Amino acid sequence: MIRAFLVDDEEHALNLLRLFLERTGEVEVVGSASNGFDAMERLHAANPDVAFLDIEMPGMNGLELAERMGSENLRAQIVFVTAYDQYAISAFDRDAVDYLLKPLETERLAKTIQRLKRDTRRPEESAAVSAKPAAAGHAPNVRLMGEIAVEGVGQERLRWRTGKEKELFAMLALRGQERLPRDLIVDALWPDEHYQKAKVYLHTCVSFLRKDLRQLGYEDALKYEGEAYYLTPGLLKTDYDCLTGAIRAAKSSAEPETGELERALSLYQAPLFRAEDYVWAEEDNRKLEQAVSELRLELAKRCERNADWNRLIAVAQEQLAASPYDEEAYRLLMKGYSAIGKHDEVARVYLQLTEKLGELGIGPSEVTRRLYGDIKGD
Repeated sequence: MIRAFLVDDEEHALNLLRLFLERTGEVEVVGSASNGFDAMERLHAANPDVAFLDIEMPGMNGLELAERMGSENLRAQIVFVTAYDQYAISAFDRDAVDYLLKPLETERLAKTIQRLKRDTRRPEESAAVSAKPAAAGHAPNVRLMGEIAVEGVGQERLRWRTGKEKELFAMLALRGQERLPRDLIVDALWPDEHYQKAKVYLHTCVSFLRKDLRQLGYEDALKYEGEAYYLTPGLLKTDYDCLTGAIRAAKSSAEPETGELERALSLYQAPLFRAEDYVWAEEDNRKLEQAVSELRLELAKRCERNADWNRLIAVAQEQLAASPYDEEAYRLLMKGYSAIGKHDEVARVYLQLTEKLGELGIGPSEVTRRLYGDIKGD
């Protein structure tokens, strides 16, 4: 039997939902409340598998109640009940969280019950899953550069239910332990949606993400406090965290070792969220690319001082592949080719630079022209 808790400020609607559920023979109603505040007082004792929440309640609406439940680690599945279908259908016609439209229909309710039967775990099953990573001491492997990916114990990979669930995780993981206000997330992920509709979408994604992380073995990974969301501190470390930490370490030294620069650059695999179009992450990506470029140029100059010409050439080429208008990288590449006697390559690189800058309506700087003239004069 599925244990259900019902919350609706309309007594008639509450009684009707209770009647419909009990008639299925598969649901036991273990409690009810007519407002969100009373519901929070009763939910812990009731310990339901699912909570049916009316969205349009005064004081604390169903969305806010669901957030409170999440912040207090109440693990019941959520089914929203609403009289307005303009956003409920698009928000909840998925596998984990569900919705019911008023007036209730028995056929639609039966579909909800089947979803709940499939998704509801017994307490001992949930405990076994959540204990797995704690016993193994295994933090999830999180990749933010290139393709966004999360791998748990045994390289089991999180499968995103929706693009917005993935984007929500990306934002939270990128910000680390920073607490992100709910409204900031809403504005970033659904900038063109009506506020109430966007809050519904956010809660849907939060529910998906909590469940998916739980199925990977990470219980209570996503927290909600003070109207802000954040990932449990210390739960994960991303490839982005590792790279930025190595960059900070290299930059903190007045004369970083070549090996230190090489190690930091080896952690860079691809731009942040390469396949995605996240407007809110554009500045983060720009800063990361700039930091990596500065490290490459510093490494190339170190190679020049050490007369490691082949490595200088390789690093300069890497920089130009990422930043094809970087004039300093062209100069370093010309120096490298000149040092090993490849003057034809120097001329080719200078011509390539001239063509690239010509696309911008400018020419090489005086420094670059003088360098090229000196090399040709040799």
